[in-house]
Amino acid sequence: MVEKGAGLIAAFDSLYTTNRIQMLKVLLTRLPTPSQGGFAIYIKFLELQYAISLLRQHPTTRFADARPLSADLFSGDTADTVELLDELLPFSGPAERTRIENMKNMLQSMGKIKEMMEMMEMMKEMFPEGFGGDADNPMMNGMDLSAMFDLFGKED
Repeated sequence: MVEKGAGLIAAFDSLYTTNRIQMLKVLLTRLPTPSQGGFAIYIKFLELQYAISLLRQHPTTRFADARPLSADLFSGDTADTVELLDELLPFSGPAERTRIENMKNMLQSMGKIKEMMEMMEMMKEMFPEGFGGDADNPMMNGMDLSAMFDLFGKED
């Protein structure tokens, strides 16, 4: 994931910079240490100036492989969100890493719950009498939702 994140950063940098600015970055490493700070600020200023100019001339500039993030986390398809979280992990600190891992776990749990609900619906369609509290069906009689969660939770 680090390589992919570094690739995305490099793509961003190449989109919002020029060859001249890249040359200045190389030159920066050859300057005396006291001069490097001011020169670095000058380079960042040039990058900002170029980005503003580029976006004014081409307001729809975007990355070729850019895709919007799905905002509907309850739709069940959270693969792109989990992928984004994985890409952010290498750049996060310990506290952020914990939050990101918690978010990933929550999304995976929501996916499992959705799968369980779909399976319950399928079972209702296949065995409608089994979900009505029928005493003749011991398989479904008395099995509550928490027991179903426990049953599916043991797959890990």
